[in-house]
Amino acid sequence: MSRMVYTPPSDGSRWQGLAALCWLLLSDAVLLAWVALKPVGWGSFLLLLVFLATLPVIVHLTTRTWGAFNLEYWLDRNALRVRWAGTSQVIPLYSIRRIVEGVGEMSSRPSLLDWPSPYVRIVEGGEGRKLVRLASVPLDQCLLIETDGGIFAVSPDDPGGFLEELQALNRLGLSRTLPMEREQPTNYYALATESAAGRWLLLAGLIGCLALFGYLMIRFPDLPEALVFHYNRQGVPDSIRPKNALFLLPVIGLLTYVTNTLAGLWMKLQGQHSGAYLFWTGSLLVQALSLLALLSLTA
Repeated sequence: MSRMVYTPPSDGSRWQGLAALCWLLLSDAVLLAWVALKPVGWGSFLLLLVFLATLPVIVHLTTRTWGAFNLEYWLDRNALRVRWAGTSQVIPLYSIRRIVEGVGEMSSRPSLLDWPSPYVRIVEGGEGRKLVRLASVPLDQCLLIETDGGIFAVSPDDPGGFLEELQALNRLGLSRTLPMEREQPTNYYALATESAAGRWLLLAGLIGCLALFGYLMIRFPDLPEALVFHYNRQGVPDSIRPKNALFLLPVIGLLTYVTNTLAGLWMKLQGQHSGAYLFWTGSLLVQALSLLALLSLTA
C-alpha cells in the first residue's frame, strides 16, 4: 500500500538531548573509573548508588531523543500513523471529525519530564477532552485532528500538502477498517509490575542486591587481607583466600536476580504468573543465603 510520509519541522531539542545524553554517558564512565580506582568503602558504595540513579535518566533521555529524531506522519487510504521512538499512533481516517489550526487556550507549558521532544505528551484539553500532542512545535502552530477518541496535535512541515493528500485519500475510500490504537513494543516493566506481588518481589530483589554489595563494601576496609573460607573435618582451615574473593557472593546474588528476572518475564509472557513469582522468590532465597555466608565469613 502506497504511503505519503511527512516530517515535522526540525526540533532543536533533539541535538540538546543528544548532547545531554553524551555528557551523562561520559560522566558515568568517569564515575565508574573513579569507583574502580578508589579504595573500597563507604565512598565507593555511595558513588555506585549515584551511578545506578543515573540509569533511569539515561533511559528517559534515550527514548525522547530518539523520538525527537524519528517523528514522522504516514498517510495511507486507511489511517494516519504517527511514528515516535518505538511507538506508532494509529488514527483511522473514518474517525476524523474535523481538522483545525491550533489554538492557544489549549496549550500548556512543557514540563521538564517532556524534554527532549517537549511537544510530545498527553494532556487534558478544554471541556475534559484528551489532547495528544505529537508535534515538534507549539500548539498554536499545529493542526488539531478531532476524533471521537480525543484530539491529536500534529505538525507536518507541509500542512497544505498534508491536508490535500488527506482529502484525496478520503475521496478514494477505505480498503479496510482499522481500530484507533497505539502500537508499541512490549512494555516489560509494566508486565512485571502489573501486580502488587510482582512489584514487591522485584523491588525486594533489587534491595537485596544493594544490601549485599553495600554491607561488603562498608565492612571491606576493616577486614584482614586473607580470610578462612572453609575448614576440614578436623576444624583446620583448608581454604584461605584474599578478601577480594568475598565479592563472589554479591555477584552471585546479582546474577541470580538478573537471570531470574528475565526468566520470570518470559513466564509472564507465556501467562504462567505462578512460575514468574517462583523465579523472583528464588532470587530472594539465593540473596538471603549469600548474605548469611557473608555474615559468617566477616564475623
